[in-house]
Amino acid sequence: MTTAAPAKLQGTAQRFVLHDISWEDYQTFLKVLEDRPIRLTYDQGTLELMTPLSLHERYKTLIGRMIDIMTLESRTSVVGVGSTTLNRKRLKRGLEPDQCYYFSNAGKVADWARVDLDVDPPPDLAIEIDVTSDSRHRLGICAALKIPEVWRFDGDRQDVLQLQDPGTYQVVPRSGIFPFVPMEEIGRFLRQYSIGDDTPWAVAFQEWFRETILPRVQNDREGE
Repeated sequence: MTTAAPAKLQGTAQRFVLHDISWEDYQTFLKVLEDRPIRLTYDQGTLELMTPLSLHERYKTLIGRMIDIMTLESRTSVVGVGSTTLNRKRLKRGLEPDQCYYFSNAGKVADWARVDLDVDPPPDLAIEIDVTSDSRHRLGICAALKIPEVWRFDGDRQDVLQLQDPGTYQVVPRSGIFPFVPMEEIGRFLRQYSIGDDTPWAVAFQEWFRETILPRVQNDREGE
């Protein structure tokens, strides 16, 4: 996998790492902490507990709003499952992405009350925000869970990583889910954001999408 070095972290999230944790203990942690804002990452006996900072949550929310706008405007089918826990006992791995979404795989989920990767496909897209922590150590888990695409924003760059045959991710210029959207524009809008009022920022993104991207989508669909 090739990816740029992360930008200087803007504050540091609280992070605790425990070793020699069994799968059963990991499941106990999930139950005890299920209503608390703590992210758990489990990788074959190593358990990381991380408390996101507000800046991290802001960027997560902004990308979520962008995806909402793009899917609504282009009438793209989507099911968002937020930071749901994704894990597999056989692999002894699990994590909670910052955001994740089902697109083509949505119709294959048996029960939306609980996504179970032992029977359900993984989400088509996971989002990782790296402005207060570095998620690159989590990519091996995403690959093991077979999440096809990951977006990673480090405060400067918006990278699209696609899963390759060897089980690693490669940075690619275009998203397989939104191939009509230049990813550098996603990064540009995120960099332009300043905390205050989200609505003008979201309106500007929506207008850009309507004027620049939506005509291409409609032309492509008419040509099919």
